[in-house]
Amino acid sequence: MKLSGVEQPTDLERLETAFAELSERGFGADFDVAWRCFTKGDAAHETPRGPKGFLYSYAQAYADAFFAEEGWGVAEQPVPDSVRREIEAMKPQLMAAAGIDPAAHAETLAAIERGNLDAEDAHDDYRAIFEAWEKIGNNHSTAWTLMQNERRTRWHTLLRPLMIGWYSPDHLDEIIEVLQQNSLNVTAPQNERKVIIVNPSVTTS
Repeated sequence: MKLSGVEQPTDLERLETAFAELSERGFGADFDVAWRCFTKGDAAHETPRGPKGFLYSYAQAYADAFFAEEGWGVAEQPVPDSVRREIEAMKPQLMAAAGIDPAAHAETLAAIERGNLDAEDAHDDYRAIFEAWEKIGNNHSTAWTLMQNERRTRWHTLLRPLMIGWYSPDHLDEIIEVLQQNSLNVTAPQNERKVIIVNPSVTTS
């Protein structure tokens, strides 16, 4: 992102910087947990504890906030274009390997096209096709590397609010201050039972 010719940090970079600063200030804060832990409970369990408390996000919240809804599943990182093209070229073989009935799959897609089904109704088929492709050669590591790169180069802007869990009875104001100092649009929780919300940035043309 550029503003007046100056390269600006992405939302992802701002979050990583804020979490690193909070860690230095005595909070348990590791933003990578948002990629490793799928549920809020798992993330809360894995996040390190600090003398001032801790904060975390998690993969479900991260996906909802950063990834486009269209694609091969709601709230999942879209498959890189190069991988998608390769999979489409191999689709008949991959469907056979995944045990998917081509006629049933075609009817599902036709029903989505007609508006009788939602795009997510094809999710299980596409997930199985993708997993069949991953089992070939080094495809699993190739896909992981490409998707990791695209999180930084393509899917780095908040599209929807990001939820951040926290526990810090006496230092919430400091957490909010650091997030805001990193140019993040934050909604502070009303009480300790509510999450911190990081909203998409408001931009003007």
